Amino acid sequence: MLTLLSIGAGLVSLLLGATGTETAIFRMYFSSPMLIVLNLLPLIFFVFLIYFISGRAWIAFSFPTFLVLALSSIEFFKIQVRSEPFTASDFIFSREAGNILSSYSLKMDWKIYLAIAAFALGVLFSIFCLKHRQKNTKVRIITSIIITALSVMLYIFVYTGDEIYEKMGVEIRAAEWSSVRKYVTRGFVYPFVHSIKESLSDNDNVLPDWYDEQEAMLALETYEDIDIPDDKKVSIISILLESYADLSIFDMLDFNIDVYAPLHKLQAESDHGMLLTNTFGGGTIDTERLFLTGNTFLTTYRAATNSYVHYLKNQGYYTEGLHAGDSWFYDRRLVNTYLGFDRYYFLEDYEHGDRADAFFFPAVIDLYMARDKSKPYFNFSITYQNHGAYDSTMTYEPHYIAQNGLSDESFFILNNYLSGIYDTSRHIDSFIDSFRTDPDPVVLVFFGDHMPWLGNDQSVYNELGINIDEGTEEGVMNSYCVPYLVWANDAAKENLSNDFIGDGGIFSPCFLMGEVFRLCSWEGEGYMQALRELKATVDIIHTPTGLYCENGVLKQELTPESWAAYLKLRKMETYRRMNYKYS
Repeated sequence: MLTLLSIGAGLVSLLLGATGTETAIFRMYFSSPMLIVLNLLPLIFFVFLIYFISGRAWIAFSFPTFLVLALSSIEFFKIQVRSEPFTASDFIFSREAGNILSSYSLKMDWKIYLAIAAFALGVLFSIFCLKHRQKNTKVRIITSIIITALSVMLYIFVYTGDEIYEKMGVEIRAAEWSSVRKYVTRGFVYPFVHSIKESLSDNDNVLPDWYDEQEAMLALETYEDIDIPDDKKVSIISILLESYADLSIFDMLDFNIDVYAPLHKLQAESDHGMLLTNTFGGGTIDTERLFLTGNTFLTTYRAATNSYVHYLKNQGYYTEGLHAGDSWFYDRRLVNTYLGFDRYYFLEDYEHGDRADAFFFPAVIDLYMARDKSKPYFNFSITYQNHGAYDSTMTYEPHYIAQNGLSDESFFILNNYLSGIYDTSRHIDSFIDSFRTDPDPVVLVFFGDHMPWLGNDQSVYNELGINIDEGTEEGVMNSYCVPYLVWANDAAKENLSNDFIGDGGIFSPCFLMGEVFRLCSWEGEGYMQALRELKATVDIIHTPTGLYCENGVLKQELTPESWAAYLKLRKMETYRRMNYKYS
């Protein structure tokens, strides 16, 4: 009977773990019997361990079941209000989590009422119907030891196994792009137990041998956060452009239509250059979050973290943005609160929104027009149009390039990609035009996130003869370079005494916000000042290849002087990441 009660409580936990009000995922769990077993076994073992320790069935059922259902309910509510799964590492932030949840109105659901009823009925049944007591002390001790030993073995050889974990889980749409979806595809108890290992060996909290907290703190304290003068505060709107690359740099492309004419026209009246991103064909968040934080390496975010968004917010800016995609993608709704945005909008926040630039750019303008003009304004928004994959089976007129020996499949892919890019370029031009006569000073920032993924095995690049071999300097540049430009209207140019025209060269995304601040003649926070000093000699830190650019030369190893400066910056970056300073 204890086994049956444990199975029943475990299934209720699975139901809560499926999240939301729908039961589709819960039903899908039953397509994987092993997944059901992995979720039920910990509770069954726990119940029998407590039974042989206490000798009482009602105690054996009550304590383990209460714990599992309570944790499952926390998971349910946490995903409801924070779009984030509940893991073992959350115990570290339990106080902060309590403060967060207290500010939300939690929505009760029939699943919660079912859990309460199941627990209450199970306790009453075990009190009045399961009165047998195990009185043999020797049996209780031996059995408790056996259960404990089996539990330890299962944990070590099954529950912590990454290979097993990756094979488990039901298939739901786009689970690989969301930590929540990855989690719920495996139930609740199983992924929670698996997360214990991750919480104990979290790579983001494992400090490198070269890190010294006191040294890092003192180094950072040599720089003073400098406020932006009130009379120099201008609105900043930054747009991250999905898969936006300037393919006109490749001579082998024969364009029938000048797709990049709007871009090149705008570059002539902007400060512009190239970013050497860390990802190819995907991984938008790397470019995105390095820009917002100034970090040289992408990390995870589980609590409020220092960022340029927080700095601007501390300077009185209202911070918001829009992504023409889903909030769960890369866990943006959650992470953007950690980064300091007052409000962030997604596709689901608009009744008639879509992923096209025709919706996106006017929506950003609407946000700007609706702003509180008594405050300076910062907007960081992300397009979705041009996201791969691109249709390889057909294409429409016009043909932006000549086929020139390309296979039909590669030609279709490339022409469809360029169709979207041409549309984006014209929308950027129109977007900028809407700010030209704005009496309020506005600075606009545009940059790509990564090069596009053009066919399986990058067939388009290969057929065109474009070198994307990362073992060569040319291949690295061809694989990772995307354009950026910083444009200012006349009001901003006059206010900041800068024409915002020039060639900024090539550098890593972590330096881009510092470049915007430099153009605005703002010093910024201390860490940005240190980052700007490093950029004077080392302006590329390329994580996938381990390359650096020192004084214009791409290399694998820095000189001792530059390495010392880089290591000093990394120490400050690590300290800043781990010690949140804004209230």
